[in-house]
Amino acid sequence: MSCSKYQTVRRQAFGLLGCVLLLGGKMLAQDVDLQSLVYQKQYEAVVGHAARLQKADSADYRTMYAVAQAYEGLLRYRDAYNCYRHCLTLGDVAPVDLLNAVARMAANIGMANEAESYFRRALAVDSVDFYANYQLARLYFQSGNYVEASALYTFLSDRHPDNFVLLRGLGDCFSRMDLLPEAAMFYLQAFNLNRENTGLASVLVNTLLTLDQAAAAIPVCDTALVYNPGSTLILQNKGLALFTAREYERADSIYSFLMEQGDSTYLTLKFGGFAKYYAGKFLEAIVPLEKAYERDTTALDVCMYLGSALGRTYDRPRAYGLFDRADALMQPNPSLTDLLMQFKGETYGRDRRTEEAVAIFYTLWKKNKRADMLSRIWTNSSGDILKREDESRRRRSLFVHVLMATEYENNEQNGQILSYIRNQLQKFGDDMFFRGLTEYPMLAPDGGKSVLTVDRLREIIRQLPEKPENEQEHK
Repeated sequence: MSCSKYQTVRRQAFGLLGCVLLLGGKMLAQDVDLQSLVYQKQYEAVVGHAARLQKADSADYRTMYAVAQAYEGLLRYRDAYNCYRHCLTLGDVAPVDLLNAVARMAANIGMANEAESYFRRALAVDSVDFYANYQLARLYFQSGNYVEASALYTFLSDRHPDNFVLLRGLGDCFSRMDLLPEAAMFYLQAFNLNRENTGLASVLVNTLLTLDQAAAAIPVCDTALVYNPGSTLILQNKGLALFTAREYERADSIYSFLMEQGDSTYLTLKFGGFAKYYAGKFLEAIVPLEKAYERDTTALDVCMYLGSALGRTYDRPRAYGLFDRADALMQPNPSLTDLLMQFKGETYGRDRRTEEAVAIFYTLWKKNKRADMLSRIWTNSSGDILKREDESRRRRSLFVHVLMATEYENNEQNGQILSYIRNQLQKFGDDMFFRGLTEYPMLAPDGGKSVLTVDRLREIIRQLPEKPENEQEHK
């Protein structure tokens, strides 16, 4: 048989299964007990035999289920998914374990909605099935649906109150929902059932520290160290707990041991240096703080404490340099400062606190002459000048109109606004004429005072565009 013809036959035999099966051959399925090979975890052998199965074997549930298990054992989840789904077509009733298997593979290849659907089908057959409930809870957690996940974990935990895995799952759910007291409670219950688990102990300690309960975190570390003496993770947790509890000498002892054992992680260097500093060991604090500063030269606290330690010992010139660096780090980022001011101004505008909004936008405009700030000033203060009954507001309004007239770019896009401003200033000039005024005081958004003369007003008006002829004719 030619290579091309061989491949054609092979594709036709596979169909929609996507499994390497159904090639013509002389070996029959019953010649090899594939399920026994699966039990022995001989997954590659099963897949190898599957390549020589006859077409009729694809209708045998036991054979196909064994092949699917082999694919799953080799982490070939998509092939396993296709085989498990094929198994669903081989019987009138889908067993729960098969539905769970399909759901499990769907979850492994990222098809969360399909996985949920199959788990739900399994639960429709047996609503208290532990595996389906647990896997569905995990799926919900991974999808960010912590409420649904916690509900399933609670259901299972009520039936299995001594299962620390379920309690840990509840703790994780409440932690992700920022319900830290509840999370700590479940983590503690789980830890009391599984004190050998350093990961569980660590997450409990970190949660307690976040809740400012360092005193409660320290004995958890001590208990965990009984079961895992010398655990770097737990020692790091204990060092931080002691430091947070201001037991600096004991914290220094822990961090010194960790560094002697080769722990050069950033937090160990940082808090190890801090612990020595607060224990009065300024000279010894320099080395770990130096190393931490080399890792992150933007860390303000490390910079300050390193400078202080050097200033207290032997290198005051460098200490001054670090203090200058710390001072620079404390200065706000100009772009972020401006953005924060802009956000405040926009919020003031929405709250109809227009004078406060305009004051902020005017300050930002003076800094960088941004046209969008002028637009925001206008949005919050446009309107008929003469209709401002309050004298202070009339002066502010006049200032904004003059500002827009002299600073807003005269182009086609802004023409309508500028022609409106021309009309407003013309009416204000007519009012000054009838009142016999030659000048009028203006008030800037920042409180600055100035005077607008009639001659200056006429000059400004001449530079502004008139309304388009079609608009005039329409009126």
